[in-house]
Amino acid sequence: MTNPLPTLEELAREEEPWAGYARLRDEAPIYRPPAWDRTFVLSRYDDVRAVLADSVTFSSSMSPNVTPAMMVHRDGEPHDRLRRVMAAAFTPRAIEVLAPGIERVAASSLDALIERGGGDLVPAWCQAIPVSAIAEILSVPPERQPDLRRWALDLLSVFFAQPEPGEQAAPFGRRTWVQAECAVRICAAMGPRLGGELLGLIFRGAKQRGAALTPRRLDGCRGLVEFVAFLNGIVRQQRRAPRGNVLDMLIEAMEPGEDGVSQASEVEILLQGLALIVAGVDTTATFLGNGVRVLCERPELYAELRANPDSIDAFASEVLRLWSPVQWTDRRATRAVEIHGQTIPTNAQLKLFIGAANRDPDQYEAADELRLDRGETGDLSFAVGPHACIGRNLALLEGRRAFRILLARTSGIHLEERPQRTLHPGTYGFEELRVKLERA
Repeated sequence: MTNPLPTLEELAREEEPWAGYARLRDEAPIYRPPAWDRTFVLSRYDDVRAVLADSVTFSSSMSPNVTPAMMVHRDGEPHDRLRRVMAAAFTPRAIEVLAPGIERVAASSLDALIERGGGDLVPAWCQAIPVSAIAEILSVPPERQPDLRRWALDLLSVFFAQPEPGEQAAPFGRRTWVQAECAVRICAAMGPRLGGELLGLIFRGAKQRGAALTPRRLDGCRGLVEFVAFLNGIVRQQRRAPRGNVLDMLIEAMEPGEDGVSQASEVEILLQGLALIVAGVDTTATFLGNGVRVLCERPELYAELRANPDSIDAFASEVLRLWSPVQWTDRRATRAVEIHGQTIPTNAQLKLFIGAANRDPDQYEAADELRLDRGETGDLSFAVGPHACIGRNLALLEGRRAFRILLARTSGIHLEERPQRTLHPGTYGFEELRVKLERA
């Protein structure tokens, strides 16, 4: 009797889901997961890439006839307009300005860990590096930078909610109480018009993804209200006293142009600033952690990279391909379309398994192997097409510089205990990485 195919829940929890991915590619290139109504999973490279590239047929918005709050969930001109504004944060010049700070934090935080003989690298190093970069972009002062990681998780729980079969909304009384509490806070900080508009977008975020407003997502809404009120304060200060940094460019986009029309509304800029802490902090921190875990488990690779630092860029690219921080992403079919002989009905959900596509043997020779001589991988870790991540080059810069510093300043790195995979669906990373470090 053939074993049943793995469920999405099993793949989200499995520390090594690669064999399950291979079964999906081989046995069910378009897969209907049990208990997931109108959901189709694609796992082959060519299929996933084609859907990512076609934003007309496959929308990033999970709800028809709704304009999503986040740029990443918009399509067409609303997406393109905001993307042009946000791209200011990731120009070659903007990225280069951030490089010295990235190196300084990577070195100083690592030295502090080495002095103690090691510790949990996730908060102390993997998160510290991208937090410093995004804090510079958004003018977040040092004393509030630790909050960025918490806010990133809040955003994931609300605007990137992964609805699960059978999940239960929080009791009505609690939902009403939390929404009232948040309304008082955000309207006091931002005024009733702006605060009310943002409050509505935040509390509708999970619902627009088909997810229930669970207790965890309620806490996420509370955290997002805290963040947008905080960022709004920074924006007001910087409007009065510009600092000549990236945030100034984003603030300028809110001002009316010669035609009296602004490039982006204040609500849009505040919400895209919120999105930056996920795209810029959580994903990059996960990427760094995945690379460290590989170096700990493969001492021969660690030694090779220490001896040949020129291979570190190739190592970073392969880490992204093999252990993509984002393992799957969603699209909605805007019309009926046929894939592999199956009809995908209008408004059905497609789950695109990036983690499986990046290991497709039809695309990559020895697809499950980390090869430093592979060259340009064409991986899908940052998507392709209109929604290709504008932060890819910054993440690669952070990874390459950070791994160089790690390898240059240590002579040994070892896991103290087996790491536990994070439980956020659709991602691949670790809650903590406790390591022993030896100074070079």
